[in-house]
Amino acid sequence: MAIPNQPIGETIQGLLKPGGLIVFAIYYWFITLLTTIFVDMNPSILYRDFMAFRHKAFSRLWLAMGEAMSLEMPGDTITLLKSTSGTVLDCGPGSGQMTKHLDPNLITAIYGAEPAVGLHPELVKNAKDAGFGAKYVAMECGIEPGTLIPTLAKQGLLSSKDGSSGQGAFDTILCIRVLCGVPHPAETVQTLYRLLKPGGRLIFSEHVVNPWRTEGTMIGRAIQAAFMTIGWSFWLGGCSLDRHTLEMLEKSAEEEDGGWAKKEVKRYDSWCTVPFVVGTLTKKG
Repeated sequence: MAIPNQPIGETIQGLLKPGGLIVFAIYYWFITLLTTIFVDMNPSILYRDFMAFRHKAFSRLWLAMGEAMSLEMPGDTITLLKSTSGTVLDCGPGSGQMTKHLDPNLITAIYGAEPAVGLHPELVKNAKDAGFGAKYVAMECGIEPGTLIPTLAKQGLLSSKDGSSGQGAFDTILCIRVLCGVPHPAETVQTLYRLLKPGGRLIFSEHVVNPWRTEGTMIGRAIQAAFMTIGWSFWLGGCSLDRHTLEMLEKSAEEEDGGWAKKEVKRYDSWCTVPFVVGTLTKKG
């Protein structure tokens, strides 16, 4: 795929867009560092629980920029969110910018797995403003199995403590810009698949590695690699620009049930540095 015929300014923005974000991420990281040491007087967190510090830094960044970054979502993301129904697992909802696109009348209960506790007040507020009230439960955990499964067990949602048996817990699982940053992504998506009920849907909108060998561009892939080399993942809370997320999602079903019952997937902006895959995967009944 060639770079589309468009104004040069749009092309440059599409290729270098992550540059502005990493600058802001570094700025808020150091603001958090100084605040932690000199205001909170808690420098020990840097070696005692560095992950908690990273969550604080990312929370500061996301509270400042999350709303602006959520104004335009790729492709059919918003339409798919409006179809969310039943009992829902909201993976990494951040400050809850996407809750306004969900229909409370279609949702029985929704559980938000968000490890950055600094984002929880805004998450709960946005969920309330969207009309969910007590339907939305903010959980202090990630979506990797080591933290997600015990938390779901405490909520009484699993028939086994390890989540390995039973008929799933969720009618819909939402993954909106979250799988880029989870540790052990293959294991995580496998767990998410097992948590889906038969016939359940996984709705996703994720940025992925530039598919330069097929429909992407070599320059887009090269710039991805450059940003990763200068520490993108470190400054952006573990986010990766070069994950093969769609392939992992497809493999999760193949290993368990021989594949998904239905796949509706589209790629957007494959030429640029932050290409997206958006769609719905339906589990066999």
